[in-house]
Amino acid sequence: MRSRICHTMADHEPLHQDRDTTKPDPSSWDQLPIGLFAFNRHGQIVSYNEAFIDLLGLLPSSNLSFERCSSSSFDLAAAIRNVLNGETIRMAGWYKAPERQPRFIRTTMSPSFSADEQLDGGVGILEDATEQRRYEERMEHLSSLDPLTELYNRKKVGDVLSTTAQETVDTRAPAAVIMLDIDYFKLVNDTFGHPTGDLVLRSIAQLLRRNIRKSDSIGRWGGEEFLIVAPQSTLADGVQLADKLRQKINAEPFGPVPRVTCSFGVSSLEGGKTVEQALQDADEALYVAKNRGRNQVSSKR
Repeated sequence: MRSRICHTMADHEPLHQDRDTTKPDPSSWDQLPIGLFAFNRHGQIVSYNEAFIDLLGLLPSSNLSFERCSSSSFDLAAAIRNVLNGETIRMAGWYKAPERQPRFIRTTMSPSFSADEQLDGGVGILEDATEQRRYEERMEHLSSLDPLTELYNRKKVGDVLSTTAQETVDTRAPAAVIMLDIDYFKLVNDTFGHPTGDLVLRSIAQLLRRNIRKSDSIGRWGGEEFLIVAPQSTLADGVQLADKLRQKINAEPFGPVPRVTCSFGVSSLEGGKTVEQALQDADEALYVAKNRGRNQVSSKR
């Protein structure tokens, strides 16, 4: 077994000590589970431990460079330039080494100074935060869902709507907004009980999700109301989608409930319309659909 010592380049410059801090003994670096590295004032890697090359999927080499261990979402090379300007940099991002699974890596890098207080390079640490990041992403995802239907909750679908509204301004591409409500849902709960009512809500949620595009977003807007945001769609496209969903619901069995229908209100984000205006127009169109007898689609430009 080879000696577990710090890998050092042939042109390694001596590591300096500043007046206040003693740097770790490089011979102990390979005993640590985190990646450690140092670079000179030219941005060249001068020393590193085994965890550094393992995290980045590299082979020990005499010509390692930060360009070889950077990616679009984890640009070490650019960060090093900032460190050499005297900044302490903290960043994190997904990094994929050749023939490796992506890893979420966090790093902190700071400049180092010689005894006469001249910047002579920098030092950094790398940590594999993949499991923590995936846990955070799962928690973020769960916090955006309605627990009963597993669709987006009101806040999340509202955020999507706001983002889509901004995109329509930036790209001048239209977007449709569809608001739907289950007809006589209180009667379903009163007649068949709340567990059956929950079954109807979940079943309709699944049906809606199956029959919209991947680019569309859907959420539970409240109670028995749902909201669909359809980017790259005109008002006419939204009406067509709403009527397709209406017919699908009409044809779907819902356990002991003999028939379930929905009313739809459609508006659009065309012409720089605000989120508030689009929601109000969809709500007013939904009100018209219900007043006209329910189980139909109404729209407001």
